[in-house]
Amino acid sequence: MRIKRIFAGFLSAAMLFASVSVLAAKTDDDEKEIQEIQQSGEFIAFNQIAEFIAENYIDDFYTSDKVIEKGLSKLLENDEELLISLLKATLSSMDDYSEFFTPEEYEAFKNQLSHTFYGIGVTMQMGEDGYVEITGFAEENGNAEKAGFRIGDKFCKVNGENVTGLSLEAVRAKVIGEEGTKVKITVLRDDREIELTATRVAVNANTVLSGILSGNIGYIQILSFGVNTANEFAEQLDVMRKQNVKNIILDMRNNGGGLVPAAAEIAKTIVPKGKIIDVKYRRPQYDMTYTSNLTKKEFDFIVLVNEHTASASEILASAIQDSGAGKLVGTTTFGKAVIQNTYQLENKAVLKLTAGQYITRNGKEINHVGLTPDEYVENETAGLDMSEYSEFDFRTRSALGSGGENVKAAKERLYILGYYNGDTENSVFDAELKEAVSDFQRAHDILSYGVLDIITQARIDGEVSKIETTTDNQLIKAYEMFGGKKENLFEKK
Repeated sequence: MRIKRIFAGFLSAAMLFASVSVLAAKTDDDEKEIQEIQQSGEFIAFNQIAEFIAENYIDDFYTSDKVIEKGLSKLLENDEELLISLLKATLSSMDDYSEFFTPEEYEAFKNQLSHTFYGIGVTMQMGEDGYVEITGFAEENGNAEKAGFRIGDKFCKVNGENVTGLSLEAVRAKVIGEEGTKVKITVLRDDREIELTATRVAVNANTVLSGILSGNIGYIQILSFGVNTANEFAEQLDVMRKQNVKNIILDMRNNGGGLVPAAAEIAKTIVPKGKIIDVKYRRPQYDMTYTSNLTKKEFDFIVLVNEHTASASEILASAIQDSGAGKLVGTTTFGKAVIQNTYQLENKAVLKLTAGQYITRNGKEINHVGLTPDEYVENETAGLDMSEYSEFDFRTRSALGSGGENVKAAKERLYILGYYNGDTENSVFDAELKEAVSDFQRAHDILSYGVLDIITQARIDGEVSKIETTTDNQLIKAYEMFGGKKENLFEKK
């Protein structure tokens, strides 16, 4: 173990100083930051000490670089946590996607790709502000939504541990766990921290969902690109063939990517003959081109995309758009056109390193740019229309056994918020409502005594006013482009 740690220490030192030289050439901001470090008194003193030792130590073997490496190795030799922190910092300093995984973290990463894990039922993505945020829900269970999570929530704490600034995989590793166990998660929403509790559930392994809309228009959603995604997609295409479906809406909104080969395999089945993407590496001998040999286009696609459509999903979307197999509808995609390879070390730890980039079929470089949709369409969000609901009077207290409009308003609103599951038409304050009011008060740091007082009425009304509904203009537009009528969209075939 000692030899491994010393080796790791020297490796870390080499990586650290190599990364500094790489970063110095990346951007003006990076170069400015490194110059500030190098001009600090501590850094200057550190270099002076290293140079003094190199010039005066009895053994002339030591150069100033070797002195620094030796000191760093000694520091890390018996401090595994510090070594891991250094490795993580080194990899994350390269770009937004390079990472260092401990063996346990890499196992969780593999489980995520194979979709064999127990989580809270959400999809996550690293946001530009450094927070890991929720970008979607697993539709096969409503676990996360029932627990109170919302798209756009940013992870702050998991079981009380601060996760702000951690990588996507590190946050995910803390969220997942054994089936049936509970996890407390604090999220940032509208500049306010909210603590929620969810039960870990088996997230359905399927990454492809489908249905047939009125008018014999197909709908396929790809949640992410895992090891089985290409096979799942092929199965759904067979369903479409049996129903004689020719027009398909392919939904890849909030799809943060995954395995590049999975996206390429799907493209081969739907994109006309020709290039899918070119993959370019630092060493040209590793360059490769994914191609399709499909002689005749079988389906017409309209692909739904948004700002969270990234990586492998952009590969498939670009191939469909560039080849004429379909059109893109939605908003400009994320713009991640770099590829990561994994490298396993002797102790089973793994480096995930950005090693290549891809160029689309028509030669577009979309990294940090994204794909421009053929039809730019934004969805609309608005508060709930409460005009048909009862209203609080904010004057009358209600308790067990009482009745009236305040009671009915409380039942309706607490039903929306998920605290009450009884009859909302009944205006009698029953035991079930008392329990719901008490639960709401407890969750919002109000005296929990089950009485619908004025403060509780105001807080309930305020929480309902925060709820937003979304009009899916993007799906409506795609449906209409295939000849469907908006009023028929959600009818059964």
